[in-house]
Formats: sequence, structure tokens, C-alpha cells
Amino acid sequence: MMALESDPLAVLLKLNSELRLDLDEELIKECYEIQKEHQYDKDRDTLTKIKAIVEERVQKEQGSTLL
Repeated sequence: MMALESDPLAVLLKLNSELRLDLDEELIKECYEIQKEHQYDKDRDTLTKIKAIVEERVQKEQGSTLL
């Protein structure tokens, strides 16, 4: 249990499952990796990058639903 608590990605994935949020695990992992990679960058702009990933995913899902 201690290892899980010290691994933020594992905690996010566990919460997603436990809360039945139905978020794509790959999306969670992608956003987490961006945040992790840039956490120490003084001038990071992770919000813009994460928004772009989410918007791309939404467009992809809507496109496949609409066709």
C-alpha cells in the first residue's frame, strides 16, 4: 500500500477506477507524463499542452461517434 501512495500515477488510476469516472487510462497517463516531465521547468506551460491533448481526444471521440 505504501508504494501506491508514493506513486501519483497509480493513485490517479486507482481513483479513476474506484470512483468509476470512466476516464481513459491512456489520457490520464499522457497528461500525467506531461506534468511529470515539466514539473521543474520554471516557464512550463503544461496546461496548454494538456488542453490540446484533451481537445484532440474529444474531437477523435466525437468524430468516430458522428460517423
